Amino acid sequence: MSLLLVSLSFLFQLKATDPALAARIHQLLQTVFAAGDDKQEAAAVAEAKEIFTKRGLPSIAAVGDDAAYEFVLLTCSAGPLELPEQVLKKARVATAKHEIPTDAATYCEAHVRQERAKSEANLRAPGNPDLREHIEKLFQSDQAVREQKDFDAAKMAESDRAHTAALNEVFEKYGVPTYAMVGPQAASDFVVMVQHQSPEFRRKVLPKLKANVDAGQADPGSYAMVFDRLQTDAGKPQVYGENLVCDTKNPKLHVGPIEDEKNVNQRRAAIGLMRLELYAQLVVRMSPAGICPAAAEGK
Repeated sequence: MSLLLVSLSFLFQLKATDPALAARIHQLLQTVFAAGDDKQEAAAVAEAKEIFTKRGLPSIAAVGDDAAYEFVLLTCSAGPLELPEQVLKKARVATAKHEIPTDAATYCEAHVRQERAKSEANLRAPGNPDLREHIEKLFQSDQAVREQKDFDAAKMAESDRAHTAALNEVFEKYGVPTYAMVGPQAASDFVVMVQHQSPEFRRKVLPKLKANVDAGQADPGSYAMVFDRLQTDAGKPQVYGENLVCDTKNPKLHVGPIEDEKNVNQRRAAIGLMRLELYAQLVVRMSPAGICPAAAEGK
């Protein structure tokens, strides 16, 4: 997957009038989304902002489709909201002129809308601060066994089983916690932990999560994540591609079957998700080596 993307990016750069800028945009994006270093990320965002201030949004003609998309993704994803809102204004104009990919503007529109909702929610104290603290403690434990260093699949499974009762208790008492109830971060963290539970539990959660999304009280990407996991559970193609898989045919983490694959990136953009190929790269890079047992054993 990574080699293919590099090759495609190289071909686009050959057609672009500013291949050096295209290459730099790709480097900046990789730094922000995969470096894991706050100082490097801040420096990359600052450089992207400077490029935006000086020349606006690089066009497809200048840097190619991939880099034009990546620049919008990079600058529109950078907080606080002031920069993404400026990028969105430029993206609307550039899209009307066919200067940037359509899905770039669609992504930015959805992302800004969602970040506004989160910002508004964060201005208010959560309705249930004790529940927020409880979720955060559970989530810290959930993530601790998923670190790349010293990853142990057995310990991860044991941790997930240990959290089952607590997550069920939260759900039975409160449903799916909303932004207003626990704040955007804890609301999202709860759904991430739902992913690590049984298909039966996910099926119970999904309708209430969808209701929260429709009310502006949950991230649509969280819904896509649970929905796709249930599709995989049922042996059906995913709709958004949020759930990377490993199987006997390909023991390494990869994108599974996708319904209407040709239009998957348009669907993802509409709910504020990055292009599937970039998402897959990021997930593979950040996942522990032993996440797919057969691959870890060299099978």
